[in-house]
Amino acid sequence: MLRVLALDHYFDQDLRALEAHPELDVRRIGYERIRRIAIRMMGDEVARDLETFTLPALATARERYARWLRREIRRLYIERAFDMVILPSDTFFYVRALPDAAHSLGIPVVVVQKETTLSPDWIESFHEVVRRYAPFICDYTTVCSQDQRDFWINCGARPEVVEITGQPRFDLHASAPPPRTGKNRTILFFSYELDAYVPGTGSGMGWRTWEPLRSATENVLLDLARGGDAKVVIKAHPQQNVIGDTERLRAAAGDTWGRDVVFADLNADARELIRDADVVVGFQTTALFEAVASGRPTIYAAWGNDYENMKKDLVPFHDAPTECLRRATSADHLRDLLSSDLPAPSGCESWYEVALGPVDGHATERTVRALKKVATDYPMTPIRRSLDRRRRASALLRWTYLSVAEAFWAAAIPLAKIVGKKPGVDVRYKEVSESRRRVKRAVDDPQG
Repeated sequence: MLRVLALDHYFDQDLRALEAHPELDVRRIGYERIRRIAIRMMGDEVARDLETFTLPALATARERYARWLRREIRRLYIERAFDMVILPSDTFFYVRALPDAAHSLGIPVVVVQKETTLSPDWIESFHEVVRRYAPFICDYTTVCSQDQRDFWINCGARPEVVEITGQPRFDLHASAPPPRTGKNRTILFFSYELDAYVPGTGSGMGWRTWEPLRSATENVLLDLARGGDAKVVIKAHPQQNVIGDTERLRAAAGDTWGRDVVFADLNADARELIRDADVVVGFQTTALFEAVASGRPTIYAAWGNDYENMKKDLVPFHDAPTECLRRATSADHLRDLLSSDLPAPSGCESWYEVALGPVDGHATERTVRALKKVATDYPMTPIRRSLDRRRRASALLRWTYLSVAEAFWAAAIPLAKIVGKKPGVDVRYKEVSESRRRVKRAVDDPQG
């Protein structure tokens, strides 16, 4: 098996797909584990933008953090060996020193790029920034589509290290059941921030650009739920004011709340929500592509003066074929669309695969093949061999301790039976015995 250390930065769905593959052994570490140390050493300002991390004034702090990260990677290796590190992106300031740390052990670092849809505004504003301040520094990257491949090559990545595999998390959509029709349908609404996707801003700027659009969309959905025509599931964006929006919608929904109007858990899997829905409504979100790929009738709720003025810089859902994505041009139009039995999208592969890449159920397999290909190109270094010896010695010491503990609990079983404590002693004996066998594998395998 290929042993992988994976940085989990909003990367759960792709990692779950990879974890299910029989040829991978994936260990996750949360991104905050290293990010908070980077900020402590370099200051809060380093998280502001890509340029700040590169400032000459931070040179000493960057080197201090790089030394700490080298030690941390080696400590993680001693805890549990790995053959590769995978990241969802290498533009984060706190991973810029990670490839050097891994390479000192002869371990490659691969980006399994999690991003999909690129709006024209994002490409224009971010392309030169990445090329100048955070060029690609890892050994290889898998991407979902040709658009993504072109973007990263334009940002400086060598063409031979950028491979289109599709997105592992989207394999689930290839086997989605058909949606239901009729009155008891489930409508899934992907909500959003009021300033989300506004060209020239980041999320959380405090603008209320989309308030009229989002409110009108919500009102239509709540009316349908109150009338008993549908169940409405609302999925918030992780950066939304979830508490405030929950209370606002709870008040508006009245006695339908929790029954016909449901606010999905913030950590709910969007893919599963799409599979369980019969119709999907959204605005500027990759989930619209996913919904069409899953065969769900999908509505793009987008209208108003602000939308018309900005749409040229947004993800161009307005150009989608009608048989793939219906655009609601007003609240009344949205109501009419949701009140009818919309046909499932058909023949839309060439449309959604521009954004998602191939959705054929085999993206995970292609990604694993790419990872294994890269892993074979990196010979072990003397430092890694030394760490293997240290890890084996540590495992041998722990195995010795567990062997003594196992013998103790085995000897205690007859007495425990007499005093009526046998079930508890049996549990302790089983735990220690299983731990000893697990550690023994590391003792027997110098690279285990």
